[in-house]
Amino acid sequence: MLQNTPLTAEDVKQKQLAQHCYWDESTQTLWIDGRKVMPEIGVVEVPSWDSLSMSSSEIPDYPNQLKVLDWSNYSQLSCWRKQIPKWVQESCALFPSHQLKLLHYAGKYPQVLELLDHSPMLAWRLICTNLAEPEIVALLTGKRQKIVAQVGWPGKEETVKFLRNLRLRMVNEKIAEQVEICLMDDQRLNALQALPRINSMALSLAASFPELIGSRLHLALAQLPCRPMQCQSMVSLLEDAYRLAEWLQLSQVEVDKIGLCRYLVEVTKCYQQWFTLGREAFAMKKTGRIKEITEASCLGLKLSLSRELTVLSDWQDWIRFSDLQTHAWWTSEAVEEHALLAWQDADGVWGALIQYQHKEDLNAAHLIIRVRGEENVLPGAKQLSDLHLWLANRLPKSD
Repeated sequence: MLQNTPLTAEDVKQKQLAQHCYWDESTQTLWIDGRKVMPEIGVVEVPSWDSLSMSSSEIPDYPNQLKVLDWSNYSQLSCWRKQIPKWVQESCALFPSHQLKLLHYAGKYPQVLELLDHSPMLAWRLICTNLAEPEIVALLTGKRQKIVAQVGWPGKEETVKFLRNLRLRMVNEKIAEQVEICLMDDQRLNALQALPRINSMALSLAASFPELIGSRLHLALAQLPCRPMQCQSMVSLLEDAYRLAEWLQLSQVEVDKIGLCRYLVEVTKCYQQWFTLGREAFAMKKTGRIKEITEASCLGLKLSLSRELTVLSDWQDWIRFSDLQTHAWWTSEAVEEHALLAWQDADGVWGALIQYQHKEDLNAAHLIIRVRGEENVLPGAKQLSDLHLWLANRLPKSD
């Protein structure tokens, strides 16, 4: 399951800014000229790393959105970056905002540099506050519990330990939200104390499925290298598995098999087994007997799909389409406000479950519940873009 995040217009502009950087060797200063690309930021002056520790000047109010450490390393920018320790660059580049401000604080104050090393999430959160520089400096001389309390998190040792054990390869809005969820809930926070390492997989699972914290699956995922896109896939797979288990009304012993898995591929096997049971149960519910879904009928449905959205209204199409994608769409078939849309593009067959306000009018306000491709994969940026465009224009009518 993969899902790509499309570049925003601002992302594209920032990539262009990398070509408008000028390094002044004599003054050890990087000039970022945004007058043509991003006029709102004007010209930004950034001292060299070596200059930061020796400067007594107040830290300037850098444009928060600039992700300078993510930019392509053109020659002028390279002259400025080569002085900065690699681990400092990587730590500051984790975050979606305040990169320059965090870098400046780390260069000027050894306490922030230490905090960035031990607990980068806390260092970033502190710099993101509206506190003035003297207030931040005053906090740095006290205990970490006081810092976490000041930034709005529970001021206790468990919070500090959790933040120290975080091992994130990047922080986006979703991950920041998951950190907040785990910190502000005592059940999650206390349960996570036993983990010596909390990567984005372990964090995502804890935020979405607190009942799995400390399970065999959770402990195994916490040891694996991962990327945020893999976290989305994991959460979607677990949501699918729990939804199907609930529809089948499986026993708690059977549902607990999820937490006993060691790898996500084992969770997929559980889901596929339940999928077969559910497909038979759904057919039995509709016809009073187990109805065989042939490969030919699924292929026929696939061949009938085009690039335009098709509304699947017949229950047999729901089950054929589910079989085609290995995704249990039928769990929502009985909900009157739901509609299943299907289409095909160069990357395969895609389905989208939407919720609408009026059954008689699919053009009314709607909400996308989930989107899946063949083999239950998540959509990419193109599929999501196409779907939003189609829905914004006009939803097709059911035959």
